[in-house]
Amino acid sequence: MNRVTILKIGLIVAVAIIGVRLFQIQIIDHEKYALAAESEHTRKFELLAERGNIYMLDGDSVTPVVMNETVWTVFVDPSYVGDKDKVQAELTKILGEKIFAKWDDVWSDLTKQYFEVAKNVSYDEITAMKSVNLKGVGQKASSRRVYPYGTFASQVLGFINAEGVGYGVEHALRNELAGTNGLLKTVADVNNIPLTIGDSNVRVPAIDGKNIALTIDENIQRATEKALEKSLKKEDISAVSAVVVNPNNGQVYAMANLPGFDPETYWKVSDPEVYKNRVLVDPYEAASVCKTFTFAAAIENGSIKPTDTYTNTGSTKVDDRTIQNARYSTQFGNITFQTALSNSLNTGSVEVLRRMGGGQINKSARNLLYDAYYNRFGLGKTTGIELYEVPGVVISPDEVQGNAVRYANMTFGQGMDITMIQTIAAFSSVINGGNYYTPTVIAGEVVQGKLVANDTKPPTRQTISSNTSATMRDMLVGVRGVVGKGNDLPGYRVGVKSGTAETYDEKGNYTSDRTIASLIGFGGADDGSLPDYVVMVRVEGDKLLWGSVDAEPIFTEISNFMLGYLKIKPKG
Repeated sequence: MNRVTILKIGLIVAVAIIGVRLFQIQIIDHEKYALAAESEHTRKFELLAERGNIYMLDGDSVTPVVMNETVWTVFVDPSYVGDKDKVQAELTKILGEKIFAKWDDVWSDLTKQYFEVAKNVSYDEITAMKSVNLKGVGQKASSRRVYPYGTFASQVLGFINAEGVGYGVEHALRNELAGTNGLLKTVADVNNIPLTIGDSNVRVPAIDGKNIALTIDENIQRATEKALEKSLKKEDISAVSAVVVNPNNGQVYAMANLPGFDPETYWKVSDPEVYKNRVLVDPYEAASVCKTFTFAAAIENGSIKPTDTYTNTGSTKVDDRTIQNARYSTQFGNITFQTALSNSLNTGSVEVLRRMGGGQINKSARNLLYDAYYNRFGLGKTTGIELYEVPGVVISPDEVQGNAVRYANMTFGQGMDITMIQTIAAFSSVINGGNYYTPTVIAGEVVQGKLVANDTKPPTRQTISSNTSATMRDMLVGVRGVVGKGNDLPGYRVGVKSGTAETYDEKGNYTSDRTIASLIGFGGADDGSLPDYVVMVRVEGDKLLWGSVDAEPIFTEISNFMLGYLKIKPKG
């Protein structure tokens, strides 16, 4: 076989091999290689959803209190930068403290094509940056939360950090606010820029988050915080809180805690306690405010009437303990239970419990009080409000600690831990005809600038009868005749109950050197209609504080504001 023949055979074999291979690639494995080729040019891009805004009510309209602002992240391409010294100097001059990268790290590897140097850069700063024409410097748009009112309602609005953990509405409603990111799968050029060509493009639009409207009214919230600020300026007052509720549907008009913080710079807070919404997450012994529930329970089951009497000597013995009235008490002898409530006599509430047990603080009496406190009024358990809350503690009579002494103390709010939101929800049912409404801070959704209100939910249960509720309203109006008499605007019907809670010293014993002052009350027209609002105030500090002295002025200022703001007509 000559050389030419060998070459011909070799050529034929090579062509055959190539043909077979091409057949395999183009016919047999066509789909495989087509997908591989497509993957070289196809990219997936996440389409970010816009986070929903948060609104408050402003009378009959809504106003935004948390919004989004477009900001930019600035990055450097070290491999493409022309003049490193110029880039470093100009960016430092324009962006200042927003630069978080160390320049030595940026320039340490000149083969890198992407290095973030600053975040949350404003439009004006981007414009200034572009004007100096920096080669190798780029920017990408993103969004950040803006809280235009600073510390206003900060514990209610809250925040979310980079890890998705936070407080307030921002955290509790994070799923509704966040929305759902979309997806764009398309051919991209060498610079990773999406192109519109290709029949296999995929586009799943992002679904923006809901714009949530709160039941909180901006004007009521502002008036509430203003009233609290005055108290916080007093010596030895460390924290003040207040909550205002519509007792006839459970909607929260205002929820305030001072001191507050700025959600935009939440990381600068030195004491994380300031993040707490004490209305929801700080149970305490609310003291004589709870006499409202003791008296309501006893009147409901027929154990007492307001005009019934008992003998007050200033103290009463329960097992091996002596329970005394507050030292300022001057009411002695044969007095009515209305007098006992009006003057907040501990002996009166203990006697009420005895009457519930047929003259003794027995298991039957304790069961009746526990059923009222825990099951009907919902004390010591979460209310179901949309924000994070804690339950507190109300000891059952079936427990060892649920003895006669503890239950005697519980009649005036000691020996139990409850939150302000539990207290105001229960109190609302006492004065609104007996209907317990689950508290709510969500009014609805804002669509195209208009409120689409949620349906009003019915009461979850009946706590007391309408007759008992009417009696309790009269009794609490009677208390107002002693506590803060004459401080209300004329022509209205206002009722209150104050409380002064002893706290614990370093040894775990009760001390009256440092107390927590509370006052809760309602207001409305003096025409036989149900009250229009309920206000609860809590004041604490490093001294002896009285509910009737330190919390009462705050209540009065908020109450008088509500009478005018709700346009309630005075009698006469």
